Amino acid sequence: MKKGLIMVFIGIVAIPLFIMTFEIFGMIVNHASTGVQTNRLRRNIVNAIPNTKIISSESRTGNTSGTGNHVDCLTQITFTSTLSLSDVRDKLDNTYDWNDSCYVKKTEKEGEYLFFLLNSAPFADNIEGH
Repeated sequence: MKKGLIMVFIGIVAIPLFIMTFEIFGMIVNHASTGVQTNRLRRNIVNAIPNTKIISSESRTGNTSGTGNHVDCLTQITFTSTLSLSDVRDKLDNTYDWNDSCYVKKTEKEGEYLFFLLNSAPFADNIEGH
C-alpha cells in the first residue's frame, strides 16, 4: 500500500515537471529559431543587394496575430538600397516566396525598404502562443 502511494505521488509530481520542462525547451527552440531566421534574412539582404545598409532589425517570437493558439517567428528589417522595389524583389526571388507572410515594401523615406517575414515556430503549439 505504501509503495503504491509513493508511486502515485511520484507520478503526480513527475508529469507536471515533464510538461513544464518540455514547454520551456520548446520556448528556447522557438526563440533560437527566430534568431536564426533574423540572422539569415540580414545576411541574405546584404549578400543579394549591393550597397545595402541595415537600418534596424527587429524580431519577435510568440502569438503575433492575437488570435488562435500558435507561436510565430517574426522578423522585420529596415534597410536602404539604391535599387527600385521591383529590383530588390528580383534579387531575393530565388530565396523568398512573396505573400502575406513574406514581403518587402518601400517606407516613407526615399531608398528605404522594410522586409517582413513571418513563419510558424518549430514548436507552434507551445504555451507561449496562448
